[in-house]
Amino acid sequence: MGVRLIAAGMLLWGFGYGLHTFLLPVHLRNIGCSPAQVGLVFSVGIAAMALSALPGGWIADRYDRRKVMFLTWLAGAPSALLYYFARDYRLAALGMALYLGAQVGYPALNAYITESVSQGAAGSTFGLVNAAFGAGMVVSPMLGGWIAERWGAGPVFITSFLLFLAAAGIMAFLPPAQKAGAAAGEVAGSGAGTGTRDGAGVAAGYVSLLRDARYVRFIVFYSVCAFGYYMVQPLFSQFVADVRGAGAASVGLLGTLMSLGQVAITAVVGKVADRRGAIIAVAANMVLYVAAMIVFVFVSSAAVEAVTMFMLGGFMAGQGVAYAGVGEVLGPRTDGKAFALFMLAIAGVSAASPYVGGSLYAAEPGAAFVAAAALTLMFAGLLMRLGITVRSGRGRGGEAGQEAFSVTGK
Repeated sequence: MGVRLIAAGMLLWGFGYGLHTFLLPVHLRNIGCSPAQVGLVFSVGIAAMALSALPGGWIADRYDRRKVMFLTWLAGAPSALLYYFARDYRLAALGMALYLGAQVGYPALNAYITESVSQGAAGSTFGLVNAAFGAGMVVSPMLGGWIAERWGAGPVFITSFLLFLAAAGIMAFLPPAQKAGAAAGEVAGSGAGTGTRDGAGVAAGYVSLLRDARYVRFIVFYSVCAFGYYMVQPLFSQFVADVRGAGAASVGLLGTLMSLGQVAITAVVGKVADRRGAIIAVAANMVLYVAAMIVFVFVSSAAVEAVTMFMLGGFMAGQGVAYAGVGEVLGPRTDGKAFALFMLAIAGVSAASPYVGGSLYAAEPGAAFVAAAALTLMFAGLLMRLGITVRSGRGRGGEAGQEAFSVTGK
């Protein structure tokens, strides 16, 4: 029941997010921001997410996870209002910081799902939640583009805010987490974490995680791939507007295609993760994403653009399943702190990437995409190798910290 309610909340939140997310970079350009300033808005947001990660893990293991999810979703809702009032990049950056900083509740969400999921179904369950978010974004980008062309971006941001509030309201009805494989009625307390509450114990928990070589390799390799993605995330809509001459409605339509791709690809990646392992599934999906990105940038054809935009939804599809990779590496040691470190690595490594991408785009639009593709492809290969090792059982956790960064693991 709890996972289904989370999926319903994700559906509404995704609808609100999809209304404006593909239009926001173009809107910022329209109010006078440069590509680098648009990138800075997203970089500030990712930095806020990085700062929220470790507190999020501590909160997830100390307090009732259901209350944490409700309050943090509620806190992120006003971000859309700040975009509405923004007249330059500064207030927009504050809105992005509020939106991504509210992901302080994400470790609680992931830990709640992990506690609720049955054995062998983690990939498809995380995929379901991610697909619900993507499903909410299927129609909304096209609707947002249509509204923006007729009445401007203002009504789009207001509607997003109201949908965010409705999604947060659903979180207020979450039941206690059902233990994986437990009999009906047997629950894990109130859904609160069971981690150590004293500061020294929390620190020791993080140190223990950082001594696990496979876990550290996983979060480092995946985080560098995420750097490549966030370099170009704000650039897709700018590219079709600047280079291909698309209007707001066309940008929204392309956003809808990406969202459709996210939903469809999530289902596939989740099933592959259950059969072949989450890390292998995510790495293979990244290779397909890179291929689609290169074709999207260098082949100017309406039909090819539609197909590649569908495929470009793949990275976010894989990111939802990637959280199952944490459990695949750590097994029963998976807790809120493990998800928090994973989030910290992604956000910390990626914080500067939208600004870097925007600066490269300002110099030459194609340069940012080529750099991102090369970086992502290289580390997707390393991630695939790690996934094969983990799946075969050859890797050993708990190796010395300095060994954790060895590519060969020898």
